[in-house]
Amino acid sequence: MINKDNITVENLDVTKHSEFKNHEKVFRVSAPEYNFVAFVGVHSTVLGAAEGGIRYKPYDSEDDAITDVLRLSEGMTLKNAGAGLSAGGGKTVVMALDGEPKPSELVLQVLAEGLNRVNEKGVIYFGAQDMNISEENLNYMGAYTRYIKGASSDDPQIVGGTPSPLTAIGVFEAMKQAVAEVYGAGRGFDGLRVSLQGIGSVGGALARLLDREGAVLTGCDIDDEAFAVLRAEGVIVRQVDLDEIYDQPADIFAPNAIGGTISDETAQRLANAGVLIVCGAANNQQKEQVGHKQSKKLQQLGILYCPDFIVNAGGIIWVNQVGMNAETVRERIRTHMPQSLKKIIQLHQKTGEDMGQAAENYSLSVVREAAEKAA
Repeated sequence: MINKDNITVENLDVTKHSEFKNHEKVFRVSAPEYNFVAFVGVHSTVLGAAEGGIRYKPYDSEDDAITDVLRLSEGMTLKNAGAGLSAGGGKTVVMALDGEPKPSELVLQVLAEGLNRVNEKGVIYFGAQDMNISEENLNYMGAYTRYIKGASSDDPQIVGGTPSPLTAIGVFEAMKQAVAEVYGAGRGFDGLRVSLQGIGSVGGALARLLDREGAVLTGCDIDDEAFAVLRAEGVIVRQVDLDEIYDQPADIFAPNAIGGTISDETAQRLANAGVLIVCGAANNQQKEQVGHKQSKKLQQLGILYCPDFIVNAGGIIWVNQVGMNAETVRERIRTHMPQSLKKIIQLHQKTGEDMGQAAENYSLSVVREAAEKAA
């Protein structure tokens, strides 16, 4: 068991940080005895207690981790509001230890106690599954904290467990809507070329759905085994190196891995490769999220950008609805994601704003209206 007396939770002042966007709270959770540092960002609780995943990964510095938690937690506010959930936006990032690609039980215990402290003066945040945090990790943490969502369900008809397949379903259904917008109603995926940046838990599930519909798949991933897993199921994804993915002839580009991969330079490369749609599961896909610079760039290049926090909300809808009927929630995801994207496309066409800005304005209007009603 950990020594709880050696765990510190500090409320940080991040108002001068370049990524600060009216965040309510940012906490630094530390335990020097265990070489543990994590940050919990609570962007907004206007719509309800914040919900968002726990990310375990290496960071070069604490400032890099703070930058990530600020961007990700704000993105969760936009995502939850756009999805029509009674939940605010939050996120946790844990600075991974050298030589520990997955969190140890000790790390999970410290993190659980950190979440208890964050919520001790009132419930403001629930953590969920994200990068390198598994369903089994949440099951373990459940013995030490109640401030998590997404642990296993004993009944397959009741929502619980990993949200990754539901994120993939939502992106797939939104991608269908994007294809209809670009190529016309009735056009399916048969013969369309899709470049997948990342074929892990979400990207792999998306690959299976696209393969079933006849799409021609190219992909990259840091894990070669991911291709072998799909190949064993009869899903063929032509493998290319990580940086080569932007140059592969494609109709659709699906970023499903880390954020920030769409820069002005990679956007131009996608356009040169023939891409007409960007639609994927990764969070914070634009390198310069503030001001939506890459969304504007993609618009200039004639590429339909599907804002990540609109199309990848299937996972958080699943997490938010823990305990509900599973098939009802799956159907909600299947229908909501294309409807939500269509609404943003219509706003974009009406206002002339780029897709990223139109989506942000929509989600913030939901938060603003809720705040006005509560005042």
